Amino acid sequence: MIVRLLLLLVVLGWPALGRAQTPESPARLEPIVVTPARLEQQAGEAPASVTVITAEDVRSAPYVTLDDLLRQVPSFSLFRRSSSLVGHPTTQGVSLRGVGPSGASRALVLVDGIPINDPFGGWVPWSRVPLLSVEQIEVVRGGGSALWGNGALGGVINVITRHPTERSAIFESSFGNHDTKNFDLLLRDTLGPWRLSLEGNYFDTAGYKIVLPQQRGAIDTPADSRHAVFNGRLEFAPSRELTLFLSGTFFDEDRHNGTRLQVNDIRSGSIAGGGTLRTSDGSEWKATVFAQMQSFHSTFSTQAVDRQSETLALDQRSPSTSVGTALSWSRRFGDHFVLAGVDARWVGGETDEGVFNNNVFLRNRVAGGDQVFAGLYAQDVWTIARWLELTGGVRGDYWRSYDGFRRDTPPPAGIPPHQSFADVDYVIPSPRLAALVHVTPTTDLEAAAYQGFRVPTLNEQYRVFRVRNDVTVANAGLKPERMTGGELGVRQRFSPVEVRVTGFWNEVTDQILNVTLARPLADCPAGTTCRQRQNVELTRIRGVETEIEVRPLPRWRVLLSHIYSDAHVVDATRQPALQGKRLAQVPDHVVTLGIRWDNPAWVNVAANVRYVGRQFEDDLNTLPLNPFTTVDLHLSRPLAKWADVFLSFENLLNETYAVQRTSDGIVTVGTPRLVRGGFRLTY
Repeated sequence: MIVRLLLLLVVLGWPALGRAQTPESPARLEPIVVTPARLEQQAGEAPASVTVITAEDVRSAPYVTLDDLLRQVPSFSLFRRSSSLVGHPTTQGVSLRGVGPSGASRALVLVDGIPINDPFGGWVPWSRVPLLSVEQIEVVRGGGSALWGNGALGGVINVITRHPTERSAIFESSFGNHDTKNFDLLLRDTLGPWRLSLEGNYFDTAGYKIVLPQQRGAIDTPADSRHAVFNGRLEFAPSRELTLFLSGTFFDEDRHNGTRLQVNDIRSGSIAGGGTLRTSDGSEWKATVFAQMQSFHSTFSTQAVDRQSETLALDQRSPSTSVGTALSWSRRFGDHFVLAGVDARWVGGETDEGVFNNNVFLRNRVAGGDQVFAGLYAQDVWTIARWLELTGGVRGDYWRSYDGFRRDTPPPAGIPPHQSFADVDYVIPSPRLAALVHVTPTTDLEAAAYQGFRVPTLNEQYRVFRVRNDVTVANAGLKPERMTGGELGVRQRFSPVEVRVTGFWNEVTDQILNVTLARPLADCPAGTTCRQRQNVELTRIRGVETEIEVRPLPRWRVLLSHIYSDAHVVDATRQPALQGKRLAQVPDHVVTLGIRWDNPAWVNVAANVRYVGRQFEDDLNTLPLNPFTTVDLHLSRPLAKWADVFLSFENLLNETYAVQRTSDGIVTVGTPRLVRGGFRLTY
């Protein structure tokens, strides 16, 4: 089928070949990026491995969610292999290059420089970012803590939205199978120094049954999903030197998680404000203040082996609040570009749980605490010569976790009714050194060495969670993860081909894993598999990334990418059974192939093929998840300057693949074939 698809694309492109006016390859413009060094520079000059997804790439993709779009980057992965369309929010933690995926992200996700990782759990609400407003996405791999602090252990993903520059209106609507519908409206206007952007998005799907067909029973229902998003941004630019902004987001989401008793919902609101000031001495000052309030609710059930019945096990409500601020200064001094800044954040939250057995209420469990972060950093980008650039940076962070508590009413056997956990604090340095060498006009060498960190989230410290009969217990005594790593890469351009190969080596001390316990804890009911979040002495993640881009003709673009990851536990004296085991949820190989052919007079075609290699569900490597391949296709055609129609296929071949396995043998499957058609109007 894949061969037929490629042959079809060649046939469609044949008229374009005949009309080519020149044998010369199309000109390639380097995109401007801001994330790797927190300054504007061409992607080829950035001191890091960065992949740019442009607005054109977004519009020609068949996906409706941000995480599905990002799967075009092989180093990108979530804790589970399922889409956020129907996946539980706590499975949506992001990892880059296989740096320890779990529900908590090992990469920092930003929207216009503001973090959107869940302040309580570290996962990412991907549905909160409608694709219609996306202007560019920058995926930076490698330790990013030297500039971005906590959470940027494996890198940074920065989503840059369309800012209001003129009066315009864009409306997109689509309908698909599984009773799926999506509506998105983006309005922008300017009046003198004032600029306004408003966006509303509504998505609804009846979903699909997520358990393997031959294992389904009476309790299995489609995992449906509904969410609504409102984004607003107001800018005031009285001069070229000063810009102020105020933005806000409201997010409302409801899901059913595949059985009658399992549901979850999120209500969150966030606000941010700040500005940029350029002074006469060439300095640029940026300041930001942001806050978020959220309520997260989720239920879990105990399910019979034959899946004919289930009973309520947990009913959890987890409110959280977060407030942060950041200030940075930058200025060029001859061959040096100097950047310095400070930032701080406070997070408070708890989990309020009803514990049940056979639908009978047993007790109430409340646990939570507060965290505070404060960091300062400095960086120098030194252009020594036209062929050599060095970037050096260092950051120091202070983290404190305090007022941790747990109350059980009435307490179970072996657990006191009231517990107060000891306050902990750390001072953590994060240095980084990178070099970019232009060996020839078409050959670049890149090298970097770095350290990074991630502190445990409130969720990891205090919240118990359950997946069918697998229970994972919290751990208030967790220590921060520390990573030391480096990379070496070469970038070669020989028109119309560009090749980039990067080798990386990362070692993480005190990595937090979900560890299977030989002796169950009191929070694990009889008959369940008991795990706990624990620090492991040392893990090692090493591998090679390859990206090949070919633009043989103006209408064609081919992108082939591959990552090989060797991720293992190296030292685990407290958990000897883990030593030498592969890290859970890290595939050994991921390959993506993207082919795009643009012919507005006829049809624009974009096809993506993705192969994900073998990986393991659990820490002991007893639950393998087999490889799979999916094919996605997007067809679009402009009807006028202001109107486009499109037809999208996700998992075109309807591949059935496992995204999760529990210890009792239940297999959850990924997205089946999704077909969606719609239109886009631009005024």
